[in-house]
Amino acid sequence: MNRTTTKFFASAVACAGLMTSVGIASAAAAGDPVLAADRAAFAALSKGDHAAANKWLDPDFNWVDAEGIMWLKSDAFRANIKPLIAAPTADVKVIEHKYGASVVWIQWSQGDKYSAHFWVKRPGGWKLLHATEIAAVPKRDFTVVEPTYEIPCNNPCKAVPYKPLTEGEKASLEEWQDQESGMERWAVRVADDQDQRVVSTYGGASPSKADRLAGMRKRAAAMPNAPKVGAAPALWIRTWDFGDTVVMVSVQPTYGDKPYWSSRVLSKDAKGFWQMRESYHNFILAAPVMTAVQNQPNLK
Repeated sequence: MNRTTTKFFASAVACAGLMTSVGIASAAAAGDPVLAADRAAFAALSKGDHAAANKWLDPDFNWVDAEGIMWLKSDAFRANIKPLIAAPTADVKVIEHKYGASVVWIQWSQGDKYSAHFWVKRPGGWKLLHATEIAAVPKRDFTVVEPTYEIPCNNPCKAVPYKPLTEGEKASLEEWQDQESGMERWAVRVADDQDQRVVSTYGGASPSKADRLAGMRKRAAAMPNAPKVGAAPALWIRTWDFGDTVVMVSVQPTYGDKPYWSSRVLSKDAKGFWQMRESYHNFILAAPVMTAVQNQPNLK
């Protein structure tokens, strides 16, 4: 290797296992086996070497591309999909966050391009479960529709089209529903111990949690009589439970906006308190603008 620059910019945090945040110039740096696997998997995908890539891909592997199209592994191979960012070159910033003993979240970013890779530990070793890629734009090329009437948070706060089966799935769903119930619960349930940033198609990486919360409170104070609009509902949810950490992928139509794929990591801390740790909002570009009518059913 002719580049050995490594930046360490976050301290370790106690969880069920070690959680670290590392900015890295090369995926092979520091002898990290998951970073090395990440680099190998995406090198193979970039070359169209599906046999080599398949060594690293989970049987449930799925991939949301920058157009907001979901590809299962077999379809991605048939379409010969190539990564948005081919390799962690010198101008690519790499971040790694470890959650518990079985989930590692890696992000590659290059200008307005972002790629999140969700690695999970299986009996046969580390496997890439999910990838989502965003080519961020500064603003929408369409007009959003601000609701002029209240839309209660029935879905996702009360009901979702998903039945949690394991204890981890139940706990992580309760966390997320609590988080989505209002601004102050969002403040409690969204983690920022590693300066995690939401990434969205429209706008790229978000400001810090503190700045986002300040903006929410400022808007609420400026518009006290604005109609209360619930969180974006979920139309489809899939989760993978690893005990202390859950990976969640869902489809959510934002009221008055386009729907998006949500890719999240939900994890509990050393005290057993669940929080949302990572989140990508990958908008479905071919979707129409969607909103809700009045007099929604009261879900239970």
